[in-house]
Amino acid sequence: MVGSEFTGETSEGSTQKHMTAGWKMAESDEPITKPERRETEDKAEEESMAARVGHISGSKPLVLLQVNCRSICNKILEFWNLIHTYNPDVVIGTESWLNEEINNAKVFMGDYITFRRDRCSQGGGVFI
Repeated sequence: MVGSEFTGETSEGSTQKHMTAGWKMAESDEPITKPERRETEDKAEEESMAARVGHISGSKPLVLLQVNCRSICNKILEFWNLIHTYNPDVVIGTESWLNEEINNAKVFMGDYITFRRDRCSQGGGVFI
């Protein structure tokens, strides 16, 4: 029982008392002060705010392409046709069905930095 791990007791009432005491102690703790912000963080925040408001001249909108692949290995040509048609800045793929035996070079062009999370069983998997 979960209560026995924390209090050594098995009754639900004692577990609730223990959890309530922990919650009350957390309320009384001193607030954690944030470390000094670095100059680069301030500049990045200013640029982000300017981009949201539309004050950066010459900037283009971010193009995001999201694709539910349902096995990208048998749709590589169609996938790259989408890439060339929309010229996205970021591509997000779901249901890639990739595994560790499939190299990035087989599926993705070198123009993009690829982050993958393959599922070890049939189906699933995502990439950015």
